[in-house]
Amino acid sequence: MEEIKKGLKMMRRFVVLSAAGLLLCGFAVTPEYEQQARSDVGFCVGYAKRDSPSFEAAVRSVDTTTGEVRIDRVNANARGEFAFATCLMAIRKWRLVERHLPRTVDPTPPAVPGQDRYASDGSGT
Repeated sequence: MEEIKKGLKMMRRFVVLSAAGLLLCGFAVTPEYEQQARSDVGFCVGYAKRDSPSFEAAVRSVDTTTGEVRIDRVNANARGEFAFATCLMAIRKWRLVERHLPRTVDPTPPAVPGQDRYASDGSGT
């Protein structure tokens, strides 16, 4: 019984240390992160200005240890804030997930669709 308790205790320690190691190593902030954050915010401000011409935002600071980006917003109304937030989330999702997905072999659709792809005319033939 004591051996089982020792084994479980060792296993718990291993799991905790592995999880901590993955968390600390997996989320390293690169030196280009601050430049990317400023570029993304600038792009999204331009996008938000299409809906709300008075909307302004700028990066106040970037914490390189945690990756937190603080953004100051000026003249933020609901329409501009929604456009800005949607744009920023889409860019971040692309940077973190979608650009690392494998590409398809041939992204172009077939030139002539197959004959069996058309819906029937209702005659049952």
